[in-house]
Amino acid sequence: METKDNMVSIRNYLTIVILMLMVFVMFMFAGVSLNLLSDTFTNRQMEERATISSRDTITADSLNLNKAPSANLRSGRKILHPEQKLHAAILSDDSGDPISQLLIEWCVYHKYLYKVYPALPEEEEAAGYDIVLFGDYTITAEDTGLLYAYADLGVTMIFTQLPGYREISLDRKLADFFGIHAGVKKEVTADGIKIFSDFMLSKERIYRKGDYFGEEDDTEIRVPYYSLRAGYEVYAVGILENQKELDIKDQELPPLLWRTVTKESFVFVVNSDIFHGMSLLGVLTGFMARREECYLYPIVNAQTISLIDYPYFSDENKEEMQKLYSRSAESVARDILWPNIIQILKNYGGSYSFFAAAQLDYQGGAGPKKDYLDFYLREIDKLPGSMGLSLGQVSNSSMQEIIGQDEAFYKEHLPEYDFTALYAADFPVEEVKRNLKHAFLENISLVMSDGRKDGALLGFLEDEVLSVKFNLDGSQHETMDDLQMICIENALGMCNMKMDIGRVIYPEDRKDAWNYLSLKWSKGDTYYKDFSTLDMVSIYEMENRVRRFLALDYTYAYDEDQIDISLDHFDEEAYFVLYTRLGSIDQVENGTAEKISDTAYLIRAEDAKVRISIREKHILKQPKNGKRIPELPDGKEA
Repeated sequence: METKDNMVSIRNYLTIVILMLMVFVMFMFAGVSLNLLSDTFTNRQMEERATISSRDTITADSLNLNKAPSANLRSGRKILHPEQKLHAAILSDDSGDPISQLLIEWCVYHKYLYKVYPALPEEEEAAGYDIVLFGDYTITAEDTGLLYAYADLGVTMIFTQLPGYREISLDRKLADFFGIHAGVKKEVTADGIKIFSDFMLSKERIYRKGDYFGEEDDTEIRVPYYSLRAGYEVYAVGILENQKELDIKDQELPPLLWRTVTKESFVFVVNSDIFHGMSLLGVLTGFMARREECYLYPIVNAQTISLIDYPYFSDENKEEMQKLYSRSAESVARDILWPNIIQILKNYGGSYSFFAAAQLDYQGGAGPKKDYLDFYLREIDKLPGSMGLSLGQVSNSSMQEIIGQDEAFYKEHLPEYDFTALYAADFPVEEVKRNLKHAFLENISLVMSDGRKDGALLGFLEDEVLSVKFNLDGSQHETMDDLQMICIENALGMCNMKMDIGRVIYPEDRKDAWNYLSLKWSKGDTYYKDFSTLDMVSIYEMENRVRRFLALDYTYAYDEDQIDISLDHFDEEAYFVLYTRLGSIDQVENGTAEKISDTAYLIRAEDAKVRISIREKHILKQPKNGKRIPELPDGKEA
C-alpha cells in the first residue's frame, strides 16, 4: 500500500512539473510572439490603396474655360462631353480671394465648367452659361440693366452677398430684382438661426440661446432686415426673441437664405456672412437642389473620426499625470484612455483611425518607449483599425528633428511597418511638401491637416499624395461648428472629425482633463444622427473614396419616370445624392438607393451605367374593389 502511495505521489509530482513546464513555455512563447508582432507588423492598407493620382483626376485646370489644355500632369485630365456639363460664370474682383477660390472648389466637386470674370460679361456672352456665381463682387445700381438682361436669358444667379442696404432701399428696381419688397431695418439683432428641413441633408436646425449645440451663447447675429415680395422660398431665417410682441409671423422673420423668380430666372441670395467659408459649399449645393425637379451630384460618402497623438509611446509630464490621475502618462494612455476611447468610437459606429505619437516633447529627454507598442498594435489590428503618424508636439522642434527621432524609434521597434497617413499638426503645407521627400515618409499617400480659411478641403499636395482637411473638432460643438458640419455633409457627404488626445497628457486648463473631454466627445454622436445613412469609415477607406470622387466624371438625363447616369473613370463604386420631387424611387439598375430625407436619396453606383426608375407620387392607384369609372361612347372617361 505504501509503494502504491509513493507511485501516486511521484505521478502527481511529474504531472505538476510537466504542467509548470507547459505554462512556462506558453509564457515564453507569448513573449516571443509579442516581440515578433512588432518586428513583423505591416501596414496592410498599402496593398488596398486605390491607384489614382492627381493626373487621373478632374481639377480646377481641367474645368477652367479660360485655360488651354496643359501637358502638366498636375493639371488633371480632360473631361468628357463638355457640351453636357453645366457652365458657370464666376464674378470676382480678385480671382484669388477666398470666396472666389471656394466657388472654384465647388465647381470642381460638381464637375462644372467655369470661367472667372472681373466684371459683368455682356449679355451675349452670359447667354452661354447656365449659372452665374457672384463672389466678392460689388453690385451697384449701374449693374441693374445687365442683371435684368441675364434674367431674360433664364440664367440662374447665386449671390453670396447683397449690395448695401442703402443701395437697395434707394433703388426700387434693384430691390425687386432680389425679390425684396422693402427694407425693414438697416441692421437687426437676431437672437437665433433657423434652417428649414430638407434644405440640407439634415432635418430642421434651430440655433438659439440654451440649445444643446455647445456651451457658448453664440447664436446672436446682426443682419440687414428685408421683407420679400410674393413668389419667394426661404431656407433660413433669423429668430427674433420678441417676435410675438412685434406681431411678426414666422414667414416674416429676417430672411438669411432665399430664392426668388425674376423674369425667367431663379435668383438665390445669401444675406449673412455666417454662411461664408466652408459652409458656403453646402449652401450652394442646397440652392442647386431647388433649381430643378431632379438634381444629382457626386459625394464622397465617408465620415471619419481620428485620434490625434494616440497611441502615445512615451512617459512625459509625470508630476502632472500623478497629480491628476495618480499614475504615469503611459498608464493613463493605456488603462484609462484606451477602453474609454474604444467605447465612444463604438457608439459613433466605428472609424477606428489613429495618428500615433512616439513622444510629444522632442527636447525633454524622456524619449519614446516600446513597452506598450505591441499592446496597441494587437488591439488596433483586432478592431480592425488603422494607424498613421502624427507630427504633433509640445516642444518647438523642427519638422526634420521630429522625423529624425521618430524614424529612429519606429525603424528599431516597428521595422516592417510603412506609414502611409500623416497628420501635419501646426506645420505649414509647403514645409510638409518639402519633407515628403524624406526616406521615412516616402510611402505617405495621405496628409490630414486642420481646416483653415485658405486651401481646398480635398486636393493633392503631390501627384501621389492626397490632402484632406479636418472640419470638426470632437472636443467642441458650438453653433458654427454644427453649421459647418451640416453644410459639408450636404456638399460632400463627409465629415472628418479630429479628437486631440495630446492635450490630455499636457493639459492647459480643466477642460483638457479626460473626464471633461470624453463627456464632450461622447455627446457628439447625437449630431451625426441625421447622417446615419452615410458611411462611417477609416481614414484609409476615406482616402480611396476621395481619390475615386476626384477622378469621377459623370452626366445624367431624366424624364418623368427615369434617370440615366453615365460614369467615366468609374472605379469599383461611386456615390451620389439625388434630390427629386418627381416621385419616389421604384428600382435601381446597377446600383442601390437609400432614403436620406423626404426628398433626398443616397445612390450607390456599381457600374458605369446606372438607371433609376421613378414612381410618381400623385398617380391614381387601381381601386381595391376592382371597379373602374365607366367610359363614354367616344372613349373618354366620364
